[in-house]
Amino acid sequence: MDPQIIAVAGTASTAIVSAMATDGWQRARDGVVALWQRFRPESADTVHEDFEENRRVLVASLQAGDEHTHAALVAAWNGYLLTLLLAQPQALDALRQLNATLAQENTSAAGASLTMTAHASGKGQVFQAGRDQNINQP
Repeated sequence: MDPQIIAVAGTASTAIVSAMATDGWQRARDGVVALWQRFRPESADTVHEDFEENRRVLVASLQAGDEHTHAALVAAWNGYLLTLLLAQPQALDALRQLNATLAQENTSAAGASLTMTAHASGKGQVFQAGRDQNINQP
């Protein structure tokens, strides 16, 4: 599988799920559904319903203090997006555009931007994250 497709799907799935927990969730839903209507119209209604249900699950889990649901939903949306891109590779540019829009809205909703810089030399390692990060090394 093309690493570029994997990267775009991964970034977009995170942006989609993050948008579900913001006031801009309807715009995110509309953008996701429009993507499916354009490239997989037979699945657009199902994606709409899944988005709505996933949002309800996410909001309830956040209210309960459960952060694991977010990661599970990101993985699920990554699967949706990879399936879409494998069937319709021409959707890659449209997904990039949706991702950029969602990233901009998520940054605006958060009211801040994030810039990270790191330098490592020799055998040094750098681990950076704008959110939770788990590192398992021997």
